[in-house]
Amino acid sequence: VGNISEKKDGQGNIIFRGEIKNIGGRRADFSKVDFVFRRNWSGETKTLTTFVKGSYNTFETGIVSDASLLPGATGKFELYVPKDFGTFIGYSYVIDWEEYQ
Repeated sequence: VGNISEKKDGQGNIIFRGEIKNIGGRRADFSKVDFVFRRNWSGETKTLTTFVKGSYNTFETGIVSDASLLPGATGKFELYVPKDFGTFIGYSYVIDWEEYQ
């Protein structure tokens, strides 16, 4: 992941944007970014997830996804945090994916 930008829109919602790259040698399926927001100093957290916009892939089950990243490919993501989510004092993120044939 490069830099993640954080922008507030006219209604007070926060939008996080970024890009990830598959540096591995296999396709990453259902690529996603889990944001863990720390709500207060007591340690209360809430997680929001966004999927990466990658290439389309149809799996053996018939499921079609646009969240696959081929080796060396990059994909963008965007997470919309509504105003009524409330305040938070910080966040971290985890990149996750699956591998299917």
